[in-house]
Amino acid sequence: MPIQTFGFFDNTGGMNLRSNDVSLGSGEAEEIVNLHATSRGSWSSNNAGYRHLNTVPLSAGAAVTALYEFITLAGTSYLMTVSGSRLATFEPGTGSSTTLLNTLTPDLRINFVTFKGLLIGCNGSDVPKKWDGVSAVTDLAGWPPSIDGVTPGQPSLSEIFANRLIFSGDANYPSMLYISALENAENFTPAFGAASAGAIQVSPGDGDKITAIKTLFLPNTNEEILIIFKERSTYMLTGNDATNFALQKVSCEFGAVSHQSVILVGNDLMFLSQEGVTSLTTSTTQGNIVTGFLSNAIQPQITRLNRNALGQSFAIHLRHRQEVWWFVPDSGYTQNQTVLVYNYGMNQAWSKRTGIVAASGTMRQGILYTGNYAGFVQEQLYGNSYNGQPISWIYRTGFMNFAAPKLRKRIKDIELFLKQISTVSVTVNCYWDFRRGSVNRLTKVLNVVPDASSSIYSTAIFGQDYYNVSGSSIFKFIPPGSGVYFQLEFTGQDTNKPVEIEGWNITTIYGGSH
Repeated sequence: MPIQTFGFFDNTGGMNLRSNDVSLGSGEAEEIVNLHATSRGSWSSNNAGYRHLNTVPLSAGAAVTALYEFITLAGTSYLMTVSGSRLATFEPGTGSSTTLLNTLTPDLRINFVTFKGLLIGCNGSDVPKKWDGVSAVTDLAGWPPSIDGVTPGQPSLSEIFANRLIFSGDANYPSMLYISALENAENFTPAFGAASAGAIQVSPGDGDKITAIKTLFLPNTNEEILIIFKERSTYMLTGNDATNFALQKVSCEFGAVSHQSVILVGNDLMFLSQEGVTSLTTSTTQGNIVTGFLSNAIQPQITRLNRNALGQSFAIHLRHRQEVWWFVPDSGYTQNQTVLVYNYGMNQAWSKRTGIVAASGTMRQGILYTGNYAGFVQEQLYGNSYNGQPISWIYRTGFMNFAAPKLRKRIKDIELFLKQISTVSVTVNCYWDFRRGSVNRLTKVLNVVPDASSSIYSTAIFGQDYYNVSGSSIFKFIPPGSGVYFQLEFTGQDTNKPVEIEGWNITTIYGGSH
């Protein structure tokens, strides 16, 4: 009977939930949870954990609704936190915090920007606040202004554009943009002149509200534009002074679900819309704004999200990993407890994280910090446990026919290549012909033990083998049963026992028609 070996070592396609069980590419997977891609095409759970940095909640019974890195004009970096009614700085090294203000309207998310050495924050309820890193926190002067006899409410969104502070998210005027005077964050009173302040209504009669405002640089024209997202449409503001500002519609189909779910990656804006993760990019030849979907491969996961709670979703750009993480509430949940991970540096591969519950997050000095709903700040990608608890991970292939969709087959052997980074047990589940129930599951438990002699000091190859800890182990086993389609599922759940799956060979024996 014919025998053939198939190798699977370029598993960089990520999750593909739109294809059916038998049409996935050889490098794609049905499920990848709590594993991250390496530059070699393997999937690893190493350093996928987190730890709590404070032992006492920042504010009892309150979520950490904001995290932000503020760098003063003198170069001092502060990790800003908001929890309950408290605005404080936080020291990750000690887990201690220093209260700056304790009179905010409780439990609101505050949006921060840094403008001309000032930290400026707004939450939609309180007068916008300012802090220079030295003096006390005070109200932003000049707010609210009088605009044609109308007094605005409090803004909840902020951005910097054309050397001006931009406010929006006013519940009283949900389609209004408030534009400060040139280089003056405390003057919003409209006046005549190129450097003056003003206000612009963005399609006020459409029954929609502004949900996000983000600046985007256009390299072809060497200018900035302001992208204005509503819930179901997108606009852009062009120009550089009060005499030539112009508003244009970009899309009447897509909007952003939240200000925090919009992230700048290079010269692209990526954002979460009701339809999925979407991008705004610039055409390299004409400078036009182009809209495109990024989440087609995981659209069934997008469909399962809790639409009523997406307003609290947020995104973080991990530049050193070439990843963007969207923290989102899945179906049936009102808190962000799923992370959709987009690796744009590796075949635009998707995976996801579970077990992380986060209300806010930020990058500071290359470290990802999140704030949970119980008042704790967490350092992510630290260690191999969730603050002492196990990390459950899974990699599941599609059903494979091994180039013979009409022939019955059995497996002569499987060679699984695992990197030796810890003493850990890996469970391998095998399934035939779409029978995934526990009755039909064929299970093999493999024990990985690092071999100190697998590498010789000064001769190990960088990125492939590491002295005294991590050669590669080859595990050979024969799953019982036979069929036309075959599926592999790797799982594990151990505290401080990471795993790295490098790939596998499957040798099949063909025999008989289906």
